[in-house]
Amino acid sequence: MKYIILIPLFFLIGCSSSTFSIKGEGYENKIRSSVVKRYSNNEVWQLNATQLGYVESEHCQVDFRDRKQTKHALISSLEVKTQKLGGNALVFDSCLVSSTTASCHQQTICRGIAYLVK
Repeated sequence: MKYIILIPLFFLIGCSSSTFSIKGEGYENKIRSSVVKRYSNNEVWQLNATQLGYVESEHCQVDFRDRKQTKHALISSLEVKTQKLGGNALVFDSCLVSSTTASCHQQTICRGIAYLVK
């Protein structure tokens, strides 16, 4: 009888440390990227925004059979990093793709600048 009480307890303990995700992205990252808006250089200049710093996101495809990261996912990562810096605006710069580097079959690096628009 006392074992019946322990079984649900183990399930509760196991689930308390679990993290749940939405389509491979954490829910927190989804919220963070949703508060960041993308602007052009001219728009940010006209809004008199404060520059917070540069943000960079990269993906290394180790083997040609590995899954490639989409440009959208890398830009979303830039938005998350912008929000973590305290910003709400991103000026996307570029994504560079390098083939066959020392440790990667294909490496993609995306860059941008984080801003705070008041």
